[in-house]
Amino acid sequence: MSAEEKEILLQMQQNIQSILDLLQSSHEPNNGYKIVLFLVPIFGIVFGSTLLCLIFFMWHRQRLELIRTGLYKPFEFDFRAYSFFLGLLLTFTGLTLAIVFIMVLGNSLAMLGGLIPLAIGLSLLTFYKLRP
Repeated sequence: MSAEEKEILLQMQQNIQSILDLLQSSHEPNNGYKIVLFLVPIFGIVFGSTLLCLIFFMWHRQRLELIRTGLYKPFEFDFRAYSFFLGLLLTFTGLTLAIVFIMVLGNSLAMLGGLIPLAIGLSLLTFYKLRP
């Protein structure tokens, strides 16, 4: 390697080192991605809430028109059947989650993530059984 090539390599190394020092010494990092990460959930919540309000408003208007024209027929909600199916769903979901949490994490507070739905599901099944 000639002396001229060594001088060029030394200059390139100094240039790269000065660029790295400049990048590391800048006090304000590029925060553009953080702005996007903060704005995405905000827009999701705002537009989702707006859409939900519009859906409920249109549902309300539809019911009012059906009542005004005399075509509305109220339906009977079977709370006993609802509590049975929801109780089954929560019981088996809670049981599965509790078993998985106990197997993976052992005896810890994480198993409450399965025991709470299990208890709610059992209480709904008890309500189903005791209600005439």
